[in-house]
Amino acid sequence: MQKKIFYIVISLSLLIGLSSCKKGFLTDLAQNPNSPSGADPSLVLPGVLSNLAANISGGATYQSQGVWLGYWNYSGGYSLNQPVQSYKMTTDAPQVWDNYYGILSNANYIEQTASSMPNMQNFVAIAKIIKAICFEYLVDVYNDVPYSQALKGTGDLFPQYDKGSDIYDSLVAQLDDAMNIIQNSPNAVNPGSSDIMYGGNMGLWLKFANTIKLRMLVRESNVSSKQSFIQSEIGKTASIGYIGFGEDALVNPGYLNSSGKQNPIWQNYALTPSGSLVADGYNYLRGGKAAMDFYKLNNDPRLAYFYGQIGDDPRDPNFFSTPVESQIDTSKYAADPLGEQTLQPSKGSGLGPGVLKGYNAPAVIMLAAESYFVQAEAVVRGYMSGNAQTLYQNGITASFEYLNVGGQQSVADQQAQTYYSQNIANVGWNASSNKIQAIITQKWAALNGICNVEAWNDWRRTGFPIVPVSVYPGRVADHMPYRYLYPTSEYQRNIDALKADGGDQIDAFTNKIFWGQ
Repeated sequence: MQKKIFYIVISLSLLIGLSSCKKGFLTDLAQNPNSPSGADPSLVLPGVLSNLAANISGGATYQSQGVWLGYWNYSGGYSLNQPVQSYKMTTDAPQVWDNYYGILSNANYIEQTASSMPNMQNFVAIAKIIKAICFEYLVDVYNDVPYSQALKGTGDLFPQYDKGSDIYDSLVAQLDDAMNIIQNSPNAVNPGSSDIMYGGNMGLWLKFANTIKLRMLVRESNVSSKQSFIQSEIGKTASIGYIGFGEDALVNPGYLNSSGKQNPIWQNYALTPSGSLVADGYNYLRGGKAAMDFYKLNNDPRLAYFYGQIGDDPRDPNFFSTPVESQIDTSKYAADPLGEQTLQPSKGSGLGPGVLKGYNAPAVIMLAAESYFVQAEAVVRGYMSGNAQTLYQNGITASFEYLNVGGQQSVADQQAQTYYSQNIANVGWNASSNKIQAIITQKWAALNGICNVEAWNDWRRTGFPIVPVSVYPGRVADHMPYRYLYPTSEYQRNIDALKADGGDQIDAFTNKIFWGQ
């Protein structure tokens, strides 16, 4: 008999523990939607955005994907991380279920509360956008999840599962609704400083929402029945535009060099507030050979930004140097292939200054580079008009700018142009016969350690990037998993709904997300 429990209602104290990062700055601002006296939405929003960014780019939530995709590996100074190296999937790990439903609970609170308050339409719109991102990521790893009956607290303790494809359709409509609200609420209260992403610039929120919508629609490119829907939906809001240069979706609540208040990936893998290396952090999570070799073989200066030199670490001021391609000695960078952990910390490369930017650096929700690559793919597939080559090259340039290659924007732009002008497949546009492969490969190259899950999403729907499989002899499959298993909590709390959807029969290596290839 099922226990009577509250389903998908995450209180303030619980949400702190659900974040993939450590208990930290502004993660304690969220509120229980069932609370009889809730906080003002402006007080809840910073914590929700902080938690979202920590999960997307904090490094811990999608660490497995970082290793599978060849970005990262583990040090030879530690025991073999057998579950990740072998692609092992269980109902306990890896998991993101509680992470995103926790954020959803609090975003839902913002939407519901703001809807009942005068002139708070911008908060309603922002909450809808955040909810769309969270449900997008839930569908992307589990396929079918509770959606229409979720977030109701005691109103529905055992929600049924909705089909992933249906959820995507609804999310597209929700994003349209959010954009419509922003465009038609001239007297709405500006979020101001409570918006720690765009500082109350609703024009940028409008473009960001449209970019998320475009990403979702392009993600469905393999679904033959949706081709006309994809094209028409993109056309419906094309005039709004998409985020571009200088419009990265970055979150900063005011990170400080004190415990629990640092940038999340810095806090997880770089230095403690006292200046010592984080235990099981920098010397544990190391560079991956597949991505490192890609940068080396293609004369890519981003090598020195995604990875540190052998034996280097963030305590050394030279760690943050900004070399151009001609100044980089590739022999000073080394990594093990997936499935091996032989290089000691003093013999291999750790994460670089483009990933570990500092304790007070903004956390990433989405980069302009990703936006440009998604647009380029949409043009190549015939979903929208535009110059695919220019968008592709803009994506590379935006990546160089985000990493601050050469120390200033003009140098970054010049270095990017030199790089993409090479007559090398999947680097130079004209040298690449498979344009989709080139776009996805360069997106993978740009999102190293910044948004690992997007590279995994692309591999599952396109087969790109092409990365080596694990060399570990005990691997459980000859390819990365296609999805996650449902978490143990669902087997314990919502087993009837799980079984009704077939969730108890899922195989992570044969069952694919509805948009998968």
